[in-house]
Amino acid sequence: MTPAELEAIRTSDPERYEALTGPERDRQLAAAAARRGDPLYSSEHDPCRPTPYERQARAEYEAARAIGEPEPPVYGSSGG
Repeated sequence: MTPAELEAIRTSDPERYEALTGPERDRQLAAAAARRGDPLYSSEHDPCRPTPYERQARAEYEAARAIGEPEPPVYGSSGG
C-alpha cells in the first residue's frame, strides 16, 4: 500500500489501520528496545527473569538474613 492509501484508511477506518500497521510497529518497537537493552521488552515479559523490583527485594532479604534480622513483614496482609 502507498502512504496515501494508508493515510486514507487511517482517517476512514482506524481499526483496519491499526490491524494493518500494528504488528510491524510492535516489531520495530521490540527491535529498538532490544538494541537499547531496554527492560520493557525483556524482564517484564519473561517470567524467568526477575524485574528490578524483585532483584532489589531479593537483595534486601538476603542482606537481612546475613546479619540475623527477623523475617520482614508481609505487606498487604490483613493482619487480622
